[in-house]
Amino acid sequence: MNQDRRQFYRIEKRVALEFRILENDDDFASHPPSAFKVSPYFMLQTQLREIDAEANKLLKVLTKTAPSVAACLKLMNTKIDIISQTLAANNRMGEDVKTELVNLSEGGLSFTNSSAIAKDSLMLVKLIFPDACLGLLLHANVQRCEAIEEGFDIGISFLRMPETCRTQLARLIIESQTHEIKTHQHVD
Repeated sequence: MNQDRRQFYRIEKRVALEFRILENDDDFASHPPSAFKVSPYFMLQTQLREIDAEANKLLKVLTKTAPSVAACLKLMNTKIDIISQTLAANNRMGEDVKTELVNLSEGGLSFTNSSAIAKDSLMLVKLIFPDACLGLLLHANVQRCEAIEEGFDIGISFLRMPETCRTQLARLIIESQTHEIKTHQHVD
C-alpha cells in the first residue's frame, strides 16, 4: 500500500466480510455495492446514516437561527437513532453473522483468504460490524496478496467511498481505539 494509506489509524476488528471479484473494469461501473443481498435492517441503517449526514448540516445552520427548533429536531433524531439501533440489534441486521478478524483502517483492510486474489483485482465488499449494528457496502481494489501459513493475506483499499461511509468508519475506529485503551488501563 502506498504511504498515504499508512497514515490512517488501524485496528484489529471482528467483522462479517463478504466480497465479490469483478471480472473486468466495465463490471466495476455497472455493479453498485448494493448488488449484495442485504436485510431490510441493513438498508434501514444505511439510509438513516445518509439522511443523518444531511440533517446534521442543516441543524448547524438552524442552531444559529432557531436554537429551540434545532434542539427539538436533535431530540427527534436521537429518538429515531435509538429505534433503528434497537431494531437492528434485535434482528442482527437480518443475518446469522459469522465474523473474522481483519486489520481495518479508513482506507482499506487486510484479511486472510483461503485462495489467492490477483493484485489490482476490483471487488465489491460488504462489511458488517455486529457490535456496532453497522454495515457498509463498498468498492475496493486488491493491493497485495501474500501467501501465509493459513492461506493468503489479502490487502485491499476502498474506492469511491461515500463521505457518510468514511465518517462512520472513522467514528467506529476511534471508538474501538478508545475502548481498547480503556480496557488496557483497567487491566494494568
